[in-house]
Amino acid sequence: MLVPLDIGLIMGLLLAWAVMALALAFRLLDFPDLTVEGSLPLGAAVFAILHKSGASMPVAMVYAILSGGVAGALTGFIHIRFKLNKFLAGIIVVAITYSLSLRIMGASNIGLLQATSVFDFVEPLNTAFPESFHFGTIVLLVAFLILGSFLILYGLSTRYGIRLRVAGSNPDYAKALGINVPMNVIAGLAITNCLAAFSGVLLSMHQGFADISMGQGVLILALAAMTIGERLLPEKHLPFHVFVLCAAILGSIAYQVLVAYAVRAGLAATDLKLATAIMVLLVVAFRVSRNGDLLAEAHQ
Repeated sequence: MLVPLDIGLIMGLLLAWAVMALALAFRLLDFPDLTVEGSLPLGAAVFAILHKSGASMPVAMVYAILSGGVAGALTGFIHIRFKLNKFLAGIIVVAITYSLSLRIMGASNIGLLQATSVFDFVEPLNTAFPESFHFGTIVLLVAFLILGSFLILYGLSTRYGIRLRVAGSNPDYAKALGINVPMNVIAGLAITNCLAAFSGVLLSMHQGFADISMGQGVLILALAAMTIGERLLPEKHLPFHVFVLCAAILGSIAYQVLVAYAVRAGLAATDLKLATAIMVLLVVAFRVSRNGDLLAEAHQ
């Protein structure tokens, strides 16, 4: 019984960064950013090729994370400069990052089994527990998330972070205050896609390879996780930006644990995307129905 829990927790913690990227862009910047699906494999590709070429692990990670930021900034620039639809701007950049990732790697995948990894440091802790539960890996990923969440929340609470949130939530009011809305949107998308690229880096290190198809399905996965997290976490007692971040992390873990147990129970892996899409549709339909009932009660 520990195997699905172990797999679900690890995958949920690995992909929580991508879920946070989508949630922060969607909820705080009012930008449904499709670039996440391209910046995740791009980060993995840049990390893999640099690390395999002799660059140290920290240096390779920094460049990989920055590559995701460039992809996000490009989406924002295309949308603002050419007045292009947000979805279309994201689709264009995803196409660019796909070809770029292939060009960088020179192949569809790169093996990293012999390369050093952040998970090497916790391997002794893993061996101290039963093989079916990687306690050290989970502790390391939780530590990363706690540190990263603290830095994100701190940044969003600073003067610049508040300006960023205002630019996303109420552009007209932000303009009246003299805030440069286009630059804040570009900067915000760059930051969120850095998170997605970091998810790709961690995923490639954990799996032992970087693959061009790593980003496929990330959007529907992140949307499902975000939706679940927002239903599980009470919003009443939390500031909105804290709620969005915590819901993304909680939803990512809950979704991956559910998927792991569903596969263990007999759900075919080929049906996962269909099941995810149906689940998202049901949750959204339930929310719309519930909001409609509340409005009807208010008018009575």
